[in-house]
Amino acid sequence: MNYYCSAKFTDLQVHVQSRLLYNCCKAYPERVDIEWLEKNPGKIFYTDTMVADRKLMLENKSCSSCHYGCYKYEEQGLTSERREYRNNKHISNPHAPLKDLKISLSTECNLTCMYCSPEWSSSWYRDIEKNGDYILNGVPVKQNTNWSVLWSKMKQKTRGTESKFFKLLLNEIQINDEIGTITILGGEPLLNNQLDQVLESVKDKKINIVTGLGVNKNRLQRILEKTKDRDIRFSVSAESTGKMFELIRYGVSWNDFQQNINMIKNNGNTVALISTISNLSVLGFTDFYDKFHDEHEIQINNLIGTGWMMPHVLDPKSKKDFLNASKHLHNLPQIRDILEMIDKTPDEKERVATADYIKQFSSRRSIDLEFLPKHFLDWCGL
Repeated sequence: MNYYCSAKFTDLQVHVQSRLLYNCCKAYPERVDIEWLEKNPGKIFYTDTMVADRKLMLENKSCSSCHYGCYKYEEQGLTSERREYRNNKHISNPHAPLKDLKISLSTECNLTCMYCSPEWSSSWYRDIEKNGDYILNGVPVKQNTNWSVLWSKMKQKTRGTESKFFKLLLNEIQINDEIGTITILGGEPLLNNQLDQVLESVKDKKINIVTGLGVNKNRLQRILEKTKDRDIRFSVSAESTGKMFELIRYGVSWNDFQQNINMIKNNGNTVALISTISNLSVLGFTDFYDKFHDEHEIQINNLIGTGWMMPHVLDPKSKKDFLNASKHLHNLPQIRDILEMIDKTPDEKERVATADYIKQFSSRRSIDLEFLPKHFLDWCGL
């Protein structure tokens, strides 16, 4: 097995709220030692753990942090973020400069997207706290099983500690002048006032804001005023239309979403779409693609680690319907990727888990599922 991944040498994701460093975004994180960072400015990308992991990769050896997000899936014959990264550039310097920085400001989010988790969404955290775990195949399962391991070790941080780290992070950005792109994540970054500080203090970098657009128009307009005439890209999460969109990305209406897209476009900013392909999004992806592909880049994001929503967990007729509806698009790499994803027969355990999950998710939110295809509902036993 080839353990090398160039992302380990160029990418860093920082979770401000809990002072965690993910190198890369799927790796098991490490806590930031604030005192160490104060004494070692410019070294946020060169902790002892990160450098040691890169050296192991150069020796083609497994590093434990990457087993967490990639290697363990590959050992099961599944895909992984590492394999999807598809960057064959080989970097031999364990102290190579940081190129791409992702900043998760906080987990505050007003959406409960169906494939998300408490690790990244406060709405998901409140759902689990209020209603308990989801029971799939008779077993309690958190939306992201890695979350329970990671966050059980964490304690709530004071606002003062978070603010101190945020100031140090902004200083790190200034010092690491070879950073090319800064991607701002959440939760929902458009809800976080620290976004303004990033936009104001970092004006010589490309900025990419990843958002679900679940914000009101007044707030969005205020943010857009700060982004006009700047190289700021909005990467918007979406993969379906109408009621299917509102189910998968629960918490924002389809009409409001479209209006927010138009506001960003009219402001002169680039809008790209990130489509996470699950079994439910397959049911509506063709309509979504036909609606948006003429104006916006559409990037396919593979679902990893949430077995009950994997694209192949569909009834045969749903797969056939997608094949027929997307015939005019079969030469496109995005559609070929989806056809490959669904070309696997789900087992009974997967079918039951999907049915259990959709039933509980919709029940907790009083969602009427009648708009879903009858053959799919019958297959699920719903």
